[in-house]
Amino acid sequence: MTKIDKKEILASTIKSMFGVVPLGGAALNELIFDYNGRIKQKRLNKFVEILAENFTEDSRINIDNIKTEDFNDLFEAVLQRVVKTKSESKLRMFKDILVRQLNNPSEHSELNDHYLDLISNLTTEEISILYNHRYFTMEYEEKVNEMNRHKDNLSSLESQMKKESIVIGQSKFKEPYKKLTVTYQKSKEYIDSLSKFKTAGYYGLTDNVFVFYKQRLFSKGLLIDDRMKRIGNLPFSHMGITEFGIEFIEFIKNSEE
Repeated sequence: MTKIDKKEILASTIKSMFGVVPLGGAALNELIFDYNGRIKQKRLNKFVEILAENFTEDSRINIDNIKTEDFNDLFEAVLQRVVKTKSESKLRMFKDILVRQLNNPSEHSELNDHYLDLISNLTTEEISILYNHRYFTMEYEEKVNEMNRHKDNLSSLESQMKKESIVIGQSKFKEPYKKLTVTYQKSKEYIDSLSKFKTAGYYGLTDNVFVFYKQRLFSKGLLIDDRMKRIGNLPFSHMGITEFGIEFIEFIKNSEE
């Protein structure tokens, strides 16, 4: 199938769907003539442009799935939110979701509406914060604990080295200390490389706004505040992602990742 064929199929399908997608009691093709019609039409046009661009450039898209019941349900749900969305980055998220559904239809669509609502209701900054917190899982916590154990063991070896050196002038702990130092440094470099994602400055936010956004993500069950429970840490300062948060990230991530 040629790129032109794909574009024609997409245009035809979208036009046919516009007449039956309800939005607030009115069909979409009726809604575009109301008070906010021009704005909604502009957003729809932008979304169709983004979608058509992907359809004509990506030869992997499975057009056969475009008329399935599940895809039509998802397409309708996406369009209902597109007309309320002015963020181009969110429009591209919606596009990626539709493309993935065409290529790899999901067997579990029960949460689709909830996921789409989250995209609409979260700010782009909140989505970015959540996306970068995908690293902070229980596995990450285990790595932090492991790094701290290495640090404690190094302190213990260093203390023993000093004591033994005083007695016999050299220490049998010197070589183990060197090896453990290398292991500790590697662990620390990994942890430090992710620390930027926990700072307000990385997102161009003030500390207060950063905490507020994390609290919002916490309230929606996407982040959890039971990580890094160590002396001196403030609430919401070191958060981890929940299983639900991971599933949501999988739902919105770029189809090429």
